[in-house]
Parts: sequence; structure tokens; C-alpha cells
Amino acid sequence: MSALRSSSSLVLLIVLFVLRVNGDGVGLIGWGKTLYNPTCTFACRYAIRSQLLTCTPTESTETFGTAHHSVKTPPSCYVTDPVFMKTVALCIDTYCPLAGNPSLSLLESYWAGHLATGTLGTSKYIPAMSYQDALAAARADEAHAVSGMNMTSGNTTSGDHSHTKLKIRQHDNHSSSSSSGMAVFDVSSPLPTTIGGKVMLNVTSFVDSETWQMGYNYMYDFEANENRHSTTTIIITIVGIFLPIFLSLLRFIPGLSRNSLWNEIQRRAIYPAAWGSRHRVPVAGAVIPTRGQAMYIFLISFLNLILLLTPYVYHRPQASFLTRGHQTLSIVGNRAGSMAMGNVAVLFLFAARNNPLLYITDWSYGTYLLLHRWLGYWAIVQTIIHSFMLMAYYMAKDMYKAEFARNYWSWGIVATVCACAMLPFSHLWVRQKFYEFFLLTHIAFSLLFLIGYYYHIWYLYSYNWGYEIWMFVVSGIWALDRVIRVVRMVIQGSRTAVVAAIGDVDGDYIRIDIQGKELKGGVAYLCFPTLGWRFWETHPFSVAFTPGSIPEETSSKSHPPASTSEEPTPGQEKSEPNISTPAAVSTTSTSAAHNTTTFIARARTGVTNQLLARVTKENGSARIRVLIDGPYHHSGQVSSHLSPCSNILYIAGGVGITACLPYLKKNGEKSAKLLWSNRKSGLVTELRPVLAALPSNVHVETSIGERFDLDAVLSKELDGSVKGVSGLLGVVVCGPPDMADVVRRKLSEVSTRNVLSRPYALVDEAFSW
Repeated sequence: MSALRSSSSLVLLIVLFVLRVNGDGVGLIGWGKTLYNPTCTFACRYAIRSQLLTCTPTESTETFGTAHHSVKTPPSCYVTDPVFMKTVALCIDTYCPLAGNPSLSLLESYWAGHLATGTLGTSKYIPAMSYQDALAAARADEAHAVSGMNMTSGNTTSGDHSHTKLKIRQHDNHSSSSSSGMAVFDVSSPLPTTIGGKVMLNVTSFVDSETWQMGYNYMYDFEANENRHSTTTIIITIVGIFLPIFLSLLRFIPGLSRNSLWNEIQRRAIYPAAWGSRHRVPVAGAVIPTRGQAMYIFLISFLNLILLLTPYVYHRPQASFLTRGHQTLSIVGNRAGSMAMGNVAVLFLFAARNNPLLYITDWSYGTYLLLHRWLGYWAIVQTIIHSFMLMAYYMAKDMYKAEFARNYWSWGIVATVCACAMLPFSHLWVRQKFYEFFLLTHIAFSLLFLIGYYYHIWYLYSYNWGYEIWMFVVSGIWALDRVIRVVRMVIQGSRTAVVAAIGDVDGDYIRIDIQGKELKGGVAYLCFPTLGWRFWETHPFSVAFTPGSIPEETSSKSHPPASTSEEPTPGQEKSEPNISTPAAVSTTSTSAAHNTTTFIARARTGVTNQLLARVTKENGSARIRVLIDGPYHHSGQVSSHLSPCSNILYIAGGVGITACLPYLKKNGEKSAKLLWSNRKSGLVTELRPVLAALPSNVHVETSIGERFDLDAVLSKELDGSVKGVSGLLGVVVCGPPDMADVVRRKLSEVSTRNVLSRPYALVDEAFSW
């Protein structure tokens, strides 16, 4: 239900932002919004837009129009100057019947909404003459020119709007060529031809076919390519979001988990590392994806590349781009900028804790974070391409200095620099060694990127072209996720955490008991506002168990595990100093236990090290105020992976046991085995009552000081020739990265060399940034 509510809220937020977009239609260009409809009318106005009119201010330095097509004539002048209106009306009536023949209602709609401003429709300026009146007056001027009379100059009107076209020859196809070799319409008029440029337009004139065709080619190409920019960006977004949903639906196909071909595909093409044998252990400072993850990355990369390169529309020559090279720099640069935001929308969703896909799909949060990084790489690449190609374009046109001084360009630089800065500041080494610094800079650069993008669009297009929708969508995802986090914290309320060090572990582990709240499992983000000056930070901890779920007689007896190996590894001392654990933490009163949640964590850097320092300072135990955001089930729909399994093998290392315990407690009637290895015995002693309270069909083995022989263990568990052992084997692993990679590799090796190997389902419980 929470996923449904968050998805509905996100859709509503997007719709509300989309409806705020002004101009011709709503939405993106080509998807609810048009630029030049019909193109033939805009080409007429474009041909004479820069010419001075009798009402054009001569002393003012103010400019009007769009950012890259500014003019000195104000919008109100265009709709009151009779010569301009008659010239445009005559042009429309000459060329539009030959270029798509748009309806009269569409022509009149253009006249009412675009005559004053050109691209952007507005009802603010009302033309002094209707389209048909202006056309009638223009035809009258034409008739006077033929008869040798002077042309009228004023609001000449006629009650008969069906004048015969004099000396006008129009054909249904291009039947002549211009001096540039461009096919043009064979039309003419006795009226003088427009000169263009900034020359005064003071008599009704005729737009020649070459000038009109040049403008038409430019506008047709521009809108067609803008439409495709929108389409390619939508494709990136839809594929990025819905591909996980589609692939996750495969789990509902009856009998698929028992299909030998499907299990072979998973064994060879899904579970192993994309190359080499390491997935959790970084290689050259990077995390190698699994082959299944790599297929998603390949598809997204392929789409980003192929959609950037094609398709484009070219008609040469044209009015705005003097060369094909100039046109390519502009349209490819614009395509890259648009596609960058499609990647950004998906990567923000994947990074959200409240990502609804976590409830819909069977993909883990760790997988989404890995894909988040790869989408980020493409967003940065596309942003760089956008910036440098447009810079090259304006430099080629000798316009770079003028563009560099404009506000939209400055904010574009801010967005580009922030996008590029995120790459080194998000490196794995930074994330691992300076997590708090990484988190702070990551959020800061992300917000600055969005702000830069917003003002980049605002100063260039305002809300008229729809590009701002992507910023609103991304900002909505980010803000909604934060709001839900705060709401969760408010619902959970302020609690007290009793933090203590665990004995006989060299001070490596701490136990956190949160009183007054019982969580059933998953990952909870804990905020300790009184621990330090960064009171807003939250950190993930896996729910280990609830003391109230342990029978009282089990807690007091402290049953040993089924079997234990406590031989130290070579070079390891047999006796280690213990850290005393206060009784208040080890034993909890019955009433308090039934309303307490316990976390076990390894003290490293950051908040866990601060907690350990507080515990040491207060003689082994500390009471700290805590806020809870969660719990979240970041492992995805694990039950769908394990439900078809006939038995399950859990392999845990150190504190990784905390992720396995919730599954073990609700194991049901399936046979299960837990193999848990630790460097020291203190953690095993601390959790002995929890292990003893597990269902009777769970076999527990622990090892102190050394790891299990995973090759032998997995060979035995996967051996399908053993009588009574059959069906799908579930393997859940949670522990150090190198141990998890060994399990992944051994599963592949054992199943490959044994033709009678059982099929298996692998769940790698891992949480990493």
C-alpha cells in the first residue's frame, strides 16, 4: 500500500507540473506540445520578422522575440501594422495550400495566437485585421499593381473574400530550382519582393519562394528533431524504469523456477560476475556487475549511444544553419542535453529509499544503486557532449563571447561543472573512507545541478518549451522521497537506544537495543541527533532480532549451536582480552523485551565509531536518543526467490548473520542449514539464545577463527545424485565481500563440473554505496 501511495503521489506531482507548461499545448515538444503548426505559416513570418516596420522604435535598444532570434519590433507592432499583416496573409495564402493545405480554422488560430510573437502562442495581442481581411486587402493591392494603380496602404477591407488570384501561378509540386539547387514552388506576384534583413517594410510585398523554402526547411527540421529529442528521452526513461518490472514478472510464470533451461541461463548468464571472479570485491576502484546486471547496463548504454547518433532530419539548404556541420553540432548537442535528463530521472528514482520498484520487482536496493551509478555515468557523458557541442557551434558562428555573457549559459556551466564534479567525489574510495563527506557533497552537487538546469532552461525558454518538466519530475522524486522519510520518522517517534560493546570481539562490534519499538526485519535508517553536530544524518542498520521473540526458557538456557569449530587460524592468538558487557544489555526484562528491536553492527568509521567511542567513554553502555526511518526491505522480493526452493543454505560471515536471522525465523517447514563463521567467539556467545530459538528444522554450524570449506560444502549441497536430495537449492549469503564472491564463484564452478548438479537460486544479501 505504501508503494502504491508513493507511486500515485509521484504521478500526481508530475501531472501537476506538466499542466503548468505554457505555449502551444502541454507537455514535451512532439508529445502534447507543438512549435510550428502549421509550419508554412511560421515560415512566412520568419522571412520578414527582422524587417523594420513603421511602428518599430528607432531609438530603443530593447529587443523582443526568442533568445536566439531577437528583433527590435515589439509584439504589439506586428498586430497593428497593416503592411506586415497583408504581407504575411498573402504569403500564407500562397504557400500553405501547397505545403500540407492546413484548414482555414488552423490558419486563423495561428493568426490570432502567433502573429505577434512567432513561436509562442498567446492571446495577449489581438491583430487589428483578421486573416481574411488582411488577405483581401493584399489581393486588392495585387490587383492595383496589375492595373498600374498605386497600392493601398491602410486597413483596406472587402466584403468579398473570394478574389481571383491575378498573375499567380501555383503548382502541386516543386517544378523549379533556386540558384542553390533547392527545389522551390513556381509562384510569382506583381508585388515587390521582400528584401529581408533589417530593411524597412512599408509596402505590401511578396515573399519569394526561395526565401520561404529556406525558412520552411529550417523550421520543419528543427521541430522534427525536437520531437525526436523528446521521444528518445522518453524511451530512455521508460526502458530504464519498466525493464526491471518486465523482467521481474518472469517469476510468475508457472514452473519456470524448475525449468532446466531457465536454471542454466541463470547459472551462466545471471549470477556470475560480468568478467573475472569478483563482484563484491572492487577491481581497480570499481564494482564489477554481475552478468545479469551487465545486460541491463549494456542495453541502457546501447540506447544512449544509438539514440544519440540517430535519427536526425536534414533539409539543405535552410535559413538558420549555414552548413550541415553547424546543424549537426546544434541538434546532436540538444539531443544529448535532453537525453541526459532522461537518465537523471531514472537514476534519482533508483537512488530513492522509497523507490516503488523495490516493492514491485525482485531486484535489491544494492542492484538499483549499482545501476544508479551507471546511469549517472551516462548522464555526465551526455551533459558534457551537450555543453561542448553547443560551445563548438557558437564558436563556429563567432557567437561564443555573446552567448558566454548570457545568464542561461552561466547556469548551464554551473550544471555541467556539478555533474562532472560528482564523478571524483563519488569514487568508491571516497564512499568507503569518507562516507559522510561523500553524502554531503553528493546531495549538494545534485541540488546545484538541478538548480543550474532549471535556470538554464528558464533564461532560455521560460516555461514554453517543456524542458523544465524533467527538472520538475526529478525534483519531485527527490522531494517526495525525503518527505516520506520524515513522515516515517514522525510515525515511529523518538526512541531511546541502549548501545553496548560486545565482549570478546576486540571491540569490533556493538549492540543497539531500541526500546519502545519492535521491528520485524529489514533495514532501518537510524538517526542519532545528539551524537554529533551532523544531527540530520541517518545510517542503515539491519534488524537482527526482537528479544521478545525469544522464549524465556531459551534465553536462560543458552543452548549451544549444533556444532562448533573454534580452532584459531595460524598466527591468531588463542586468548584475547574481553570487553565487559553490562548485564542490562545482555538480559532484558520480559516486559521490555517484547517491545524492543536489536541491531548488531561492526564499528568502523563514521557513526558506528562514534557510538563505540560514546560507549567506551560511559564505561560499556550508553543511552542515546534515536529516530527511526524504516524498516525497508532493500533485498527486494526475496520470498519469490526462495519459495520454490526445497531446502535453503545460509552462509554468513561475522555481522552478516543479522540479515539471515529474519529469514531463518520464518523458514517454515523447509529444511535449512546455517553456516556462520566468525573471527572471535564473542558474537556467537551474544547471539547464542537467538540461534537456539530458531525452528527445529534449521541446522546451525558455527566456525571460530576460520571459514568453512565452501567447495566441499557446496559440492555436497548441490550433489543431485544423493538419494533424497533434489529440487531447487536456495543459497543466501551475507558477509565480507571476498566471502560472498567465493560463494558466487564456487557455485558456478561446482555446478559446471557436476553434470548432476541441482539447480540453485542465489541471494546475495549486501548493502553498499
